[in-house]
Amino acid sequence: MLRILRQVGDVVNKALKYALDLTQPDMPVLELCERVEAFIRANDAKPAFPVNVSVNEVAAHYTAKRGDSLKIPKTGLVKIDVGAQRDGYIVDAAVTVTLGPVFNNLQKAAKSALESAINAAKPGIKAWQIGEVVERVIKSFGLSPIYNLTGHKVERYLLHAGHVIPNYSDKTASQALAPGDVYAIEPFATNGEGYVVDGGEITIYRLARMRHKNYQHLIDIISAEAGPLPFTPRWFPQLTDDAIREALKAGVLQGYEVLVERSKGFVAQFEDTVYVGENEVIPLVRTLELL
Repeated sequence: MLRILRQVGDVVNKALKYALDLTQPDMPVLELCERVEAFIRANDAKPAFPVNVSVNEVAAHYTAKRGDSLKIPKTGLVKIDVGAQRDGYIVDAAVTVTLGPVFNNLQKAAKSALESAINAAKPGIKAWQIGEVVERVIKSFGLSPIYNLTGHKVERYLLHAGHVIPNYSDKTASQALAPGDVYAIEPFATNGEGYVVDGGEITIYRLARMRHKNYQHLIDIISAEAGPLPFTPRWFPQLTDDAIREALKAGVLQGYEVLVERSKGFVAQFEDTVYVGENEVIPLVRTLELL
């Protein structure tokens, strides 16, 4: 398992480098998403979810829509969240690009929190203890973590596998990291209140059912490309927006609402996926080396 996870981690590393080269003011977000997703496929992997490009107060779950007119702003914060999978083995990582020096403190806080979290992580540590480190580092910058976003355990074909790594000292996350575990650690820092809310828009979906007599054709089309993992309607030109909406209403699909910081504070994110070994924790993407 570790061998294939390292290989997929290398793909994500290269995909993020490619995304960083592309992320310039006025770059169409649709082009950015499609080119990075194509890069992943060209490297013998599949996207584990649509490339997320979340700008300013948008914290997560935004990917380009069909015909999207959104462009990278001239000033602001851009989170690029990329996941790849091979044979269901998933690696997930994210970076934040600052466009304008006023946002450097946010970027540095999230990156420093990830660095400290990875340094603290080891077999046997409790998840809440990592969250305690994340919160302390982000607050040292005069900022807040996002309290209702977390890192997450990753399993084969399952991006969010139940257990979480919080971004604060949440002692309900009492599980210990154990050898063989895979976790995505993803600190979010904000100059806002520290909570995200649903933004009222869905750009990412996943199959909630694999069998349905009225929707089996749609299920089969989506499953052949994305399986049980998240997808974007952009990947399926043969499926209309009306068909997607009807399948969502029927409970065949689950939608992920775009998440926005409640007070419209700006948000920075850094993320790496780690493998828990017998004696150490191994960062699979080496996100900290990218910026």
